[in-house]
Amino acid sequence: MYIKIPAELKPTPTPTKLTYANAFGSNFYLLLRERICASMAKMKDTTLEVESNIMVAEKLKGHADRRRQRGESYSSSDLV
Repeated sequence: MYIKIPAELKPTPTPTKLTYANAFGSNFYLLLRERICASMAKMKDTTLEVESNIMVAEKLKGHADRRRQRGESYSSSDLV
């Protein structure tokens, strides 16, 4: 949508990227903001990467929690 805004009405990239990142939850926002994105297109791609990383981390945490509840021990190599 950003690229469709006429140039005379389009906000500058920095406030646009801040507003975009702020639309997500606080953890997601921080992970997204710590990556430097030169454009909105790059920020969109980065958003997909961050989302994927968060999903994998949550899955690994759930896996470790289930093993802990069953009383199983695990090593860090089990999580990879």
